[in-house]
Amino acid sequence: MDILIRDIDPSYIKEIDKRSEELTEKLGRNFSRNEYIRMLIQNDCELRLTKIKEDKFDHAVDNLVTTLSRQEETLQNFINSNNRLFHLLATGIDINEEVEKL
Repeated sequence: MDILIRDIDPSYIKEIDKRSEELTEKLGRNFSRNEYIRMLIQNDCELRLTKIKEDKFDHAVDNLVTTLSRQEETLQNFINSNNRLFHLLATGIDINEEVEKL
């Protein structure tokens, strides 16, 4: 698909040409103004897509952290109830009753 852009400040065109020439020297092949502008447009679109993907990833990580925190709390409650049960079986005394007496 073609795009026609009009009324561009000549100083910008000179800068684009300068950068195209620099890329030509670095790459060892002709790098046109058209290729440079196409690269800018592609980079801009890809940057936006990358940002969207990063935001989705951050959201997924936040959800994972929340889930893991809940699982940690549930596991700690399970450990505490097992400790209470083992103490009760070993001594015949409920840990919670001992704590309430103090």
